[in-house]
Amino acid sequence: MKRVLLLIAGICIFTPLFALTPFEPRETWPYLYENFEPGAVRTSSGALIAEGSYNVCIADGSLHYISEGKVMKADMASIFTARVGEDVYVKVRGAMYKVLAENDYGSILEGVEVDMEELGKVDVGYGVSVSSSSRHGLNVMALDSGGNVNILNENLQVVADNKMRGKVLPLKVTTYIYCHNRLTRAGKSDILDLPGIDKKDANNFIKQEKIKWRKTDSLLKVLEYIGTHTAQ
Repeated sequence: MKRVLLLIAGICIFTPLFALTPFEPRETWPYLYENFEPGAVRTSSGALIAEGSYNVCIADGSLHYISEGKVMKADMASIFTARVGEDVYVKVRGAMYKVLAENDYGSILEGVEVDMEELGKVDVGYGVSVSSSSRHGLNVMALDSGGNVNILNENLQVVADNKMRGKVLPLKVTTYIYCHNRLTRAGKSDILDLPGIDKKDANNFIKQEKIKWRKTDSLLKVLEYIGTHTAQ
């Protein structure tokens, strides 16, 4: 299997050494990063697109970039990998997933999406939230004095000036194991249900290796096990 990090290693980005300040995506700024970060893209054909400014939209997992001062959506059909700031992403099922680690069998990925269940809850006071009967969808809009303006194709400055005006979006963060072009949630039951996996043998492996499902090193062991016990 092609190594994602190796494929994108030729992209030289100069980024600050300090960590990015934690940022909460909002309806008016539905992005993983507080600002568009320096980055680059490698296409499925292997071509390296010139460096630019990129961000990952959590509304649909797409990659957005800045062109002539405007917010644009990348052609997701042609993207293979991307670097955004210091992070590397790979496109799977039409969306961008952050690469946490990889080996010869595949990758450990992180997916971030809007938690629609939490988004649909209504605060009734006293710290209690209930599901709304009129559950609303994600409002991916940038507001200006004249009303609603679609983020795409809009001037970056207009969108950025209003990034803090929308509601904070609740997020769902999920870790996946990507092997043989198959995306599987990193959980014991999900692994045992994979086609070709012998549940008894897999259970013994998990117990023997003392797999910790929140630890990347453990997940790399699971990735190798899947790679050697399932067909491509």
